[in-house]
Amino acid sequence: MFRALTCLLLTLALPVLAGQTPSDPLVGRLWSPAQQRFIDWPEFYRDWLPTGGWLLLGEQHDNPDHHEQEARLIRQLGTRGQLGAVALEMATPEQQASLDRALHDPDLRTPELLAWSEGWPWELYQAPLQAAFRWSSRVLGADLTRADIRSLYTGQTETTELEPAHTDFMLDLLYESHCRQVPKEKLQPMLRIQAARDRHIASVLRANVRPGRTGVLLTGSIHARADLGIPRRLDTTPRLTLLLQAVDGESDPAAYLPDSFGDLPTTDLVLFTPPFEAPDYCAGLAK
Repeated sequence: MFRALTCLLLTLALPVLAGQTPSDPLVGRLWSPAQQRFIDWPEFYRDWLPTGGWLLLGEQHDNPDHHEQEARLIRQLGTRGQLGAVALEMATPEQQASLDRALHDPDLRTPELLAWSEGWPWELYQAPLQAAFRWSSRVLGADLTRADIRSLYTGQTETTELEPAHTDFMLDLLYESHCRQVPKEKLQPMLRIQAARDRHIASVLRANVRPGRTGVLLTGSIHARADLGIPRRLDTTPRLTLLLQAVDGESDPAAYLPDSFGDLPTTDLVLFTPPFEAPDYCAGLAK
């Protein structure tokens, strides 16, 4: 399984970090679970991109390496002339006017002028965001507004969920990600918000397809998962899920795949990143 559920998740080769040599043989490599093989980067850019659709990058939000890799992927797609828009789970439609202005004026690319939320640390997201401003056709605030989230949390707004088994699976994930310390009935508002976010982000992606180009979505790994999240709401829109995964010493790439919902594939590709020691969230939650 993936080791964290905190997301509620170069010539032609992609370097790990500038000046850093990966010590793990998986780091920097792409793995295809369906084909049970590694994909080299020339093949990825040539054959795997969903032209006229979206590349969904599933990150662990607090992992700095994931944001560095996102920035590099955006730059590579931009320099190759393959990049469309970049959509952000970390921004909302309320920020869209500021994002549009900043696309054309570098002086406006500051957290203050973008009304950037402190919940998404600027020092982590600055690199991919600046790459998006430099290379994309548009930077999109794809999340729900604060008012939408409040309404969902209080139950004033209903949301459309998928099949009951999916709802049960998602509730179990939320329960585990909260260290089994929050009763499941108290997680129901979060489940409503999770489902509504998937639906809303998918609608933003469908409305911003650019023919001949590949858009990039930055989001948590659970939202990006092919069996659970946004891909299931995209209908016929071409898409590819790529989950970013920190290595932990396990040498078998298949061992990093999360438990899937039903018989659906969890992801199209996995990109391995350096080891990352996350904080003990369970200890913090217990306090």
